[in-house]
Amino acid sequence: MTSALESSRLPSAGSAQRWRLLVVIASYGQRNLPLLNRVIANYQAMDLEVEIVVLSEAPKDLPAGVRVLVGLPTPNPWSLPFGHKKVFAENLNRFDLFAYSEDDMVIPESSIRAFMRLTPELASDEIAGFLRFETNESAERSLPEVHGSYHWSPQSVRQRNGCTVAQFSNEHAAFFLLTRDQLKRAIASGGFLREPHQGRYDMLVSAATDPYTSCGFHKVICVSHLDDFLIHHLSNRYAQTLGPSREEFAIQVRALIEIGQGSHPAHQLCEVESSAFGGHWAKSYYEKSAEASLALIPRDVRTVLSIGCGSGESEAQLLKRGARVTALPLDSVIGAVAAHRGIEVIDGSLSQGLERLQGRRFQCIFISHLLHLREDPAGLLAECGRLLEPGGALLLTGPNFEHLPVKVRRWLDRDGYGKLRSFRSGGINAFGIAQLRRWLRAAGYEVAGTKWSNAATGGHSVLSGAHSASRKLRMRLTRRLFYNGSSRFTSDTWTVLARRMSPGSNGQAG
Repeated sequence: MTSALESSRLPSAGSAQRWRLLVVIASYGQRNLPLLNRVIANYQAMDLEVEIVVLSEAPKDLPAGVRVLVGLPTPNPWSLPFGHKKVFAENLNRFDLFAYSEDDMVIPESSIRAFMRLTPELASDEIAGFLRFETNESAERSLPEVHGSYHWSPQSVRQRNGCTVAQFSNEHAAFFLLTRDQLKRAIASGGFLREPHQGRYDMLVSAATDPYTSCGFHKVICVSHLDDFLIHHLSNRYAQTLGPSREEFAIQVRALIEIGQGSHPAHQLCEVESSAFGGHWAKSYYEKSAEASLALIPRDVRTVLSIGCGSGESEAQLLKRGARVTALPLDSVIGAVAAHRGIEVIDGSLSQGLERLQGRRFQCIFISHLLHLREDPAGLLAECGRLLEPGGALLLTGPNFEHLPVKVRRWLDRDGYGKLRSFRSGGINAFGIAQLRRWLRAAGYEVAGTKWSNAATGGHSVLSGAHSASRKLRMRLTRRLFYNGSSRFTSDTWTVLARRMSPGSNGQAG
């Protein structure tokens, strides 16, 4: 199998052109200074007319020809990257291309030329984007943007004059490139020259993604010629800790190309994240195997249905136990990874998948961290009852909204947590275990047990604040206060095992 990271390059553009490129690099502090010098040397070696501006909170001794602008847009250190917008606007008519970058991103000249070759083929609201890669000590590549709830949109796949492009839900790459026309349109939209802000992303990332999130453009990745749009994050900060394996990513890219060719379906199960909470409580496409939860499934179970399957690590463990596993995947791209593991995959929306399963019965149904993203969890539980054998097991996991840090934030209406009061306002159904038990009983289940655990160890603290030296202390205090022990108020995750009662049964919930 040809790796997605070794795809063919875009055709040559023919005669070289010396485009005028303005590069604005955000660089705070001294830690990345050696990397910044490598980035500058890379630009200065290009066969382009390049002008480099570095934004810094303090003077820096940099190579000749580099202009350093000292100062922060606001007192918040994280506002530094927003300084590139004014520089772009002031130089709008002097350059052909405008690049914003963090100080540890290297982009080869060939990628800039690939951007310019692809741009005329794109729709007017599309901007060719990039993905970061990192390398470990063995020179193995990983892609840190591909993690958690971030995913490809199967319905976004398009053919553009022989190239296949698709949208990835994580727009961040610590770098973006715009033509003069795209920059003019971004400024005219009113969404570019904004004061420093944050929303779905934190302030640093918002500065690097505003063209896509605030100016009416869509970032598309050219997956058919991916090598041209991969750029190196020199710090390798997340190498091998974030991102799927090389093989898993190649399977996803191949599925996207096949969608473009019309030989693979383009489906999404349901909405799996809420923009109201910056991605918090979103369904992960890369959940690790839930060993403790899976241990509750009887060993003699031979048929399992997984609703909301991601890359399939838990499901693969059930396969090893000898079970036959059928899955309704989160979408038809990540579903290709699950299918590669040997899981029977049924693509489609949730309603389509449940319809296609009518007439089949399973000994166990597994739903992980999905119920809270449904407006009608009780309805899904009832549908599951029609697919379970009498006495069959229903294994559920989800976030605990009765966890003390969450309850305090809801009470104080901190960080938008007041939106948890209704699904309509936040896209989250913040039910508690008592409500879940009532839904299960009404749908004909007997609750066999509840297990509390902690999937997270920080970052959800009611003692939150700006990133500073005291943040580690706050997180340590939070862990001590809220993450030691397992109970309804000290745990952030629950697991519930229920069984479908036989018709006419008077079984009582446990």
